[in-house]
Amino acid sequence: MDRKVISLCLSVSLVLLFAGCSGKNVSSSSGDQSGQAKTEAIQPDAIKTVPLERSFDRPSGSPPSNLSLSPSTASGSNALGDVFFDYDRFQIRKDAMPVLDSNAQWFRANGSKTVLIEGHCDERGTLAYNLVLGEKRARAAKKYLQDLGVQAAQLQITSYGEARPFCKQQNEDCYQQNRRAHFVTK
Repeated sequence: MDRKVISLCLSVSLVLLFAGCSGKNVSSSSGDQSGQAKTEAIQPDAIKTVPLERSFDRPSGSPPSNLSLSPSTASGSNALGDVFFDYDRFQIRKDAMPVLDSNAQWFRANGSKTVLIEGHCDERGTLAYNLVLGEKRARAAKKYLQDLGVQAAQLQITSYGEARPFCKQQNEDCYQQNRRAHFVTK
């Protein structure tokens, strides 16, 4: 098929999905000490078009660098570890903080490098909802890094929602691998 036809079909599909999902809410804990949950509405109106083809630092089929949810100890350009999220959430988990702390150290040592933070989701939920949730996950990782002193100019974000799963099986272990913020050096 011609790329223009594919692009047109994808655009029409996304518009239809946005119309059907515009009011879906995500319940999320705010991280405060009171233990009360805070609800935030995710609106798909700010989603930007995602490029169809991209290159990755991680070879296809290789596991995320911190699949065991421990900080990455690798060196070089692949020193950035992925962080994982709970189902239907975009808050940084406690077990992801050491990974992001290590990533922040890498940024301080590589001040001229820029990184794309990709937000990913598992397949549950609509395409539009997952694109927005992926964006929220990428933004949460970016904000955490900025709070640690990483310059905003070094960080870019995008969302692939459920479009680029790491694992394609339909079970919780696989879903957990897909709920991530992945770091790609440029």
